[in-house]
Amino acid sequence: MLISTPSKINFDKNFLYIQWKDGKECKYNLLNLRRYCPCAQCRGGHEVDSIRTTLHIENIEMVSWKKVGRYAISIVWSDGHSNGIYTYQHLRKACDENIEYGDLF
Repeated sequence: MLISTPSKINFDKNFLYIQWKDGKECKYNLLNLRRYCPCAQCRGGHEVDSIRTTLHIENIEMVSWKKVGRYAISIVWSDGHSNGIYTYQHLRKACDENIEYGDLF
């Protein structure tokens, strides 16, 4: 459980930083997180052949975040979007496998 539970979450202009309870520290590119928002609206729907609607985004800022239960965070973006739920499991997997968050989807 320690692997997938954050102890500290911060952000700056370009990155989201998570320190996990097992001591691992990870950083995530904010533009990449916004482009690959996991919500159905940004994915273009629920179908397998849906076309993502967010790849055109060139600039974004993170305004704030909040916890979603014990398993995720929701991010408020400068474009007003806040529907995406970023699970700790996916965030940690991206960090552990040294891949961009969007490559998980």
